[in-house]
Amino acid sequence: MKNFQFPISKFQVAIFAPLLMIFLLGCDKKVEPVDISRKESSGMRIISMAPNLTEILFALGLDEEIVGVSEYSNYPEQAQTKKNIGSFWQPDIESVLKLKPTLVVTLAFEQQAVLASRLKRIGCKTLTVDIESIEQLYSAIEEIGIAVDRKPQAQQMLDRLKSKQQAIAQRVGQSEKPKVLWVIQRDPLRVAGTTTFVNELIELTGGVNAVGDTLQIYPPVSTENVIRAMPEVIIEPTMDPAQLETQKNTVETFYRRFHLTPAVKSKRIYVIDGDLVSRLGPRLDEAMELIYNCIHSEQEK
Repeated sequence: MKNFQFPISKFQVAIFAPLLMIFLLGCDKKVEPVDISRKESSGMRIISMAPNLTEILFALGLDEEIVGVSEYSNYPEQAQTKKNIGSFWQPDIESVLKLKPTLVVTLAFEQQAVLASRLKRIGCKTLTVDIESIEQLYSAIEEIGIAVDRKPQAQQMLDRLKSKQQAIAQRVGQSEKPKVLWVIQRDPLRVAGTTTFVNELIELTGGVNAVGDTLQIYPPVSTENVIRAMPEVIIEPTMDPAQLETQKNTVETFYRRFHLTPAVKSKRIYVIDGDLVSRLGPRLDEAMELIYNCIHSEQEK
C-alpha cells in the first residue's frame, strides 16, 4: 500500500499509528544532543520527511541543500540520489542526526509530530506543516518558502498552481457533473469518500463523488454498493507506478462484475499514476489536468 502515504490520510493513520507508537515510545532510547553547528558547510542542510515535501523542496530549487529524504521520495529523479532516512512512519532518528540538518521538514499528523518534538528536544530545528487540503498545500508552500529563504520561488509556484485551478474552474463552468468512483484499492475494494482531498479534486475538476456521504473516510464497498452508485467514470490510481501497465491490462476483467454501471458500459475506466494524483504537492496542476480529462473526455483509454 505504499502509494497511500502521499499525502497522509486518516485511513492510513488509523492502520499504522499503533505500530508507529510502539516504535516511538518503546524504542525511545536516550539520544545525546548533537552539535549541529559543526556542519560541513555554512549552507542549509535540509531533510524532508515525506515525498510530497520532497517535491516541494526540490521545486523551490534546493537540490544542493537537501541532504536526506524519506522512503518513496522518487520525484524528481535527483531525489533518489539523496540519503534515505527511513519511512515517514518509522524514520530513523539517528540517521537524521548523522546528517547534521539545519532544518527537518515534517507533516503535522500525530506520529510525525512526536518525531518533531523529539528532534526539537535534542537541538534540531524543525518545520511542521499540515497538508490535508489544497488550501493547506498553498499555505505549506508559503511557509516552507519563507523558512528556506525561497519566498519568490514559492510565490511563483503558488501563482502557477492557482492559475491552473482557476482555469480548470472556468472550463468546468456549468457543465454536467459526472458521478465519479475513485478506487483506492481492489482487494478488498475500497474507495475515496467525501471527506478526503480526493473528493476536493473530483469536485474541483467537475465531478461528483459517486458514493456520497459515508461513515468511513476510505470505505470498503461491495459489488452491490458500486452498482447502486451507478458511476459514470471510474478512476483508479496505481498503488505502485511500476504496476501501471499491469493494472491497465486487467481493467476489463476486474470491472466486468460492474457491467451494469455507465462507466463500464462506456469503458470510461482510467488507471492513472498514483504518485501524481495522490500527493498534494507542486505537481497539483498536472494532477488537476489529468483528472479533468478523465472526467470529461469521452475517449477510451
